[in-house]
Order: sequence, then C-alpha cells, then structure tokens
Amino acid sequence: MIDLRRAVIAAAAAVLLPCAASRADNCVTDWGMAGQIVRQENLLTVEEMSRSLAADGIGKLVKTTLCRSEAGYFYRLVIKSPTGELRTTVMTAKGR
Repeated sequence: MIDLRRAVIAAAAAVLLPCAASRADNCVTDWGMAGQIVRQENLLTVEEMSRSLAADGIGKLVKTTLCRSEAGYFYRLVIKSPTGELRTTVMTAKGR
C-alpha cells in the first residue's frame, strides 16, 4: 500500500497544471483552514509530498502554499534540491 501511495504521489508530482492555474491568486494563507480543505477534499498532505520528494531524491520541501483554480486545488512549492538549488513549481493536490 505504501509503494502504491508513493507511486501516486510521484505521478502527481509530475503533473504540472496549466499556466493559468500557476497564476491563480486564490491561495490559502491560513494553514488551519488549508488543513480542513485537505481533509474535506481528500487531497495530498504536505507530509506525504515531503516524504515522497525526499525518498525520490528530488529534494527537501521548503515552502508550500495551497491554491485553487478552475481546474481544482494545487500546491505552489519551493523545493531545495540535493545540490542546494531552490526551485519553484506547482503540483496538483489531487492524488488519493
């Protein structure tokens, strides 16, 4: 089951959302509220993403912001690579 969850998370990490989604201004700044949304919508958790990124050697999750667009919920991520480079990307929050 854990391997299946990792596979789902890795697949979700590879899915970049359309440009319009990455420019969405509808982001949640209150992590108490974001946690409620994650539970209600059964979205990937920050902990699941962080573990998957580390296990796959992609890097360490530095910052996460939950946002919403017409396409659904997504995360804006700042990831520190193993070489120390900071990279910003977006990832769909769906996956479970």
